[in-house]
Amino acid sequence: MMLAYVMLFKWMLASVSCLLAGALVWALLALALRRWPALLPRRALWLAAQAVTAGAALLALVPHSPQHSLAPTVTLSAAESSAIRAGLPALTGAVQDRASAADSTEPDAAGGDLDLPPLTLLLPALWTLAYAAGLAWMLARRLRARRVWRGLLASAQRLSPQDLLAHGAFDGAQLADIARHRLTVMETDAAISPMLVGVRRPVLLLPRHLRGFSAEQQHMVIAHELHHWRARDPLCLGVAALLQTVFWFNPALRWMNAKMEWALELICDQRVLAGRPQQQRKQYAAALLLQWKAQTAAMPTGGVAFGGIDGATAAARIRQMQQAALPVLSSAVAWSVAASMAAVLAGGAMLQPALAFNAAQQHDAAPPVTAPVGHPAETAAASEAAATDAAWRYPLDKMRVTGVFGVRRTVLVTPHKGIDIAAPAGTPVHAVAGGVVVSAGVLTENAGRYGKTVVLQHGAQRSLYAHLTSMNVKAGATVEAGQQIGTVGETGFATGPHLHFEVRQGEEFINPATRLANLDAYTTKRALRLRQQQQGY
Repeated sequence: MMLAYVMLFKWMLASVSCLLAGALVWALLALALRRWPALLPRRALWLAAQAVTAGAALLALVPHSPQHSLAPTVTLSAAESSAIRAGLPALTGAVQDRASAADSTEPDAAGGDLDLPPLTLLLPALWTLAYAAGLAWMLARRLRARRVWRGLLASAQRLSPQDLLAHGAFDGAQLADIARHRLTVMETDAAISPMLVGVRRPVLLLPRHLRGFSAEQQHMVIAHELHHWRARDPLCLGVAALLQTVFWFNPALRWMNAKMEWALELICDQRVLAGRPQQQRKQYAAALLLQWKAQTAAMPTGGVAFGGIDGATAAARIRQMQQAALPVLSSAVAWSVAASMAAVLAGGAMLQPALAFNAAQQHDAAPPVTAPVGHPAETAAASEAAATDAAWRYPLDKMRVTGVFGVRRTVLVTPHKGIDIAAPAGTPVHAVAGGVVVSAGVLTENAGRYGKTVVLQHGAQRSLYAHLTSMNVKAGATVEAGQQIGTVGETGFATGPHLHFEVRQGEEFINPATRLANLDAYTTKRALRLRQQQQGY
């Protein structure tokens, strides 16, 4: 239940990130087009814009380190975490309890400075339901379109090499290109535009009324479609259709895709007309108008077509045909736009909050982990020698304490039994002093919420390192101060990467600040403020 909630919450963050990135890229490109109209017929620009918008959503799904984020960590209290595991009814009660205890505060587990608003507990489930309904609707539309295309292809006639030769729409170079790459050409009685159907292995579908065009017009229309094919435009539109399906809620992607389709048509038009005299340009424009008039049925979505257009689009394309070439775009403008979109991605990454639960620290005073008996005498002597009054070294090379010892959290009366140290996943964790490894693995106490944990014995005291992603030692081994014993992770019920560190003596939990010198200097202001409010120092 907890893991499912985490995934739903991350997907909600991803959706919000996608919307914000899309709106920002939309605004940037709209302004850029006013200043530099030459950006419009650039396929790479619109592909990159859609990739940035989708990439912003993917960034929200990637684990984030609080040390590399400008946004605070989003955290749940232990009570809220328990409510999630118990189900939605208990969750509602937890929200009410949290509202009634609004004057209580709680440190986060993974290095953030923001507690999760109560309403946000319900939003992931609500958004998931809405998203699933929208996704089902989009998939139904795609399936209907697919059935239409399959019906068209089933009723169409495949043209053999002899049929293509006798057709009259293909010149010698086009016939050779089709034969060399084994492009399937079909002809249908439907009043459609010449188009490529399919993504991986497109089929060139021609309307029978194309035979009524002049030979010169037919050659240019076929050249237009073959350029789409050689440029792999169907693949580009297929990727765009996939993104619009997954992120159906983002109108910016639809706008970008429309601009990309326009760019693809302009590029093909200019490639076909390059170097041709004015008379042939007029013939090409006339073919566009003939196709528009002949198209009596609406074209289903999903194809790359020569003339699946309305009157306004046809007029705009004809105006573009009057230009000798596409407008030139300076490299400085191109790099500026690329840098702007890269900044959107980078900003999105920096503003992604980490997500963490405090449930890993929600434990009652459990029986201490006991050291195995039968250690060699020299091992016992070494561990006793390590138990000096000298301050221990820090468990991490870079310390950022976000949860302090003894602070009581929302609803619960159980104080925090250790400290939380924010760090990126994979950060080396070191032994604070020489000693013996009592255990290394997933602790059974507290329902396994510590995750992968190493416990070291230092004379009468023990140090505990929880939520590790990997461990470098085994039970019974002797370690020295500063030796790496594992790496920071988020195992157990801590979804934000951090180290939970405890000091124990017998059944008593010791404040780590008594063994780690000057710990307050590395503690966040929020954590110190919470301690001041609750403990007065």
